[in-house]
Amino acid sequence: MNTLQVRFTTLRDLFTLFGVLFYMQVISFFTGLGSASSLDDAQRDLEGNVVNQVCGLITLLVPLFLFIRHKVFLSQCFYRQNAFLLLFVLCVAASISWSYDPFLSLKRFVALMSVVFFAGFVAYNYSLEKISFMLGCTLGIAAFIGLICALILPEIAFISGGIRDGAFKGIFPEKNAGARINAIAVVLLLPMIRRRNPWAMFSALCSLIAIVLAQSATGLALICAGSASYWYFLTMICLRINRSWTAFFATTVLYLLICLFLYGNYTLLLAMVGRDPSLTDRLLIWELLTPYIDAEFVRGYGYGGFWSSPDAAAFIARWGYIGNAHSGYMETLLNGGIVQLTALGLMLAEALVKQYRAVTADQSAQYRASALVITGLFIVTNCVAYVIPNYRSAEFLVFCILALSFHHHHAGRSLARPGAASPSTARRKVLGGATASVGAKEKRPC
Repeated sequence: MNTLQVRFTTLRDLFTLFGVLFYMQVISFFTGLGSASSLDDAQRDLEGNVVNQVCGLITLLVPLFLFIRHKVFLSQCFYRQNAFLLLFVLCVAASISWSYDPFLSLKRFVALMSVVFFAGFVAYNYSLEKISFMLGCTLGIAAFIGLICALILPEIAFISGGIRDGAFKGIFPEKNAGARINAIAVVLLLPMIRRRNPWAMFSALCSLIAIVLAQSATGLALICAGSASYWYFLTMICLRINRSWTAFFATTVLYLLICLFLYGNYTLLLAMVGRDPSLTDRLLIWELLTPYIDAEFVRGYGYGGFWSSPDAAAFIARWGYIGNAHSGYMETLLNGGIVQLTALGLMLAEALVKQYRAVTADQSAQYRASALVITGLFIVTNCVAYVIPNYRSAEFLVFCILALSFHHHHAGRSLARPGAASPSTARRKVLGGATASVGAKEKRPC
């Protein structure tokens, strides 16, 4: 009698697809269709969603089981490569002990760890090339679903009323968040677009259309900045400048000087495109939150604890409930004070240095250049949006995947003899949806 055999790799891929769809808000979008809640924004935010909690626990426990089984936590290399990310997680965990609402902080810490563990699962099992293609295409398909909804259910896909009336949000709960992650999807797919991969080109086109319909200045800025930055570093790779650490560092300094010049004139740039220099009242929000940050400057209110603390009542009475400070750095100061903000800065610097060193080492340099640019964009975007460490943000998942490092373990399990890879291993290393010549082309800069 024939039996149906399911390979571990098939189960792994299905679980990865489930997790990516969950953190990209696709599952939440469909489960939320037709459902109505009597809770207001504050109550809904503080109490959470049962479906999201169950899915989050699944994406936490499955990777945890596999990491224990593969003895990942016994590897000294794991702790060396991810030291500052682990330090930041410890700071968040410590803030539960002095939180104004310890149970709420604990729930949000578990949600944060779900994202970190699932990101580790993806980074552990797939190459950067396959990760970029998978995430970029998934986000492109999510944008495509949103565009279909715009045709058949426009009341769901578009914002009604207010200053953002008519703006496209697709399947995402907030239009700026959707525009930002769609911009990241385009940057992720740039290496595949250069190779004229049809899936990458279609996905990027859907994301571009979604950004334009969203009327998001942030999304357009990320597209322009990301594409220009990728082109700059790709040019350095094509000229083989990345093989000389001194020359590549000098060109990077030049790039940073250009960025600083643009930052120094950002008010003029915003005025040129007709945008509000106050960043849509963010400056006023930060001014109102500053006294509360100063009151708990050293250790903060606990992870997520400020918005349920007595001090938040005065802010909510004046401005209303907004759920976060609209800045990852300001929110981190509220969560854990200067201690947690320092750990966050070290974690971001560690992620940036990892990608920079990989580019100089010529390890899949074209894909690493894209990852380097995306990490830099996250650092900048976090100034005006709560991206890191926001467990509800798809951008945080992408950041964690790029930031986490594991010892290269795949080759050891699949070598037929020392120094020679089996044909099946070579095929697995080829990017899904790309041609078999990707691996050979990557040996040459361009």
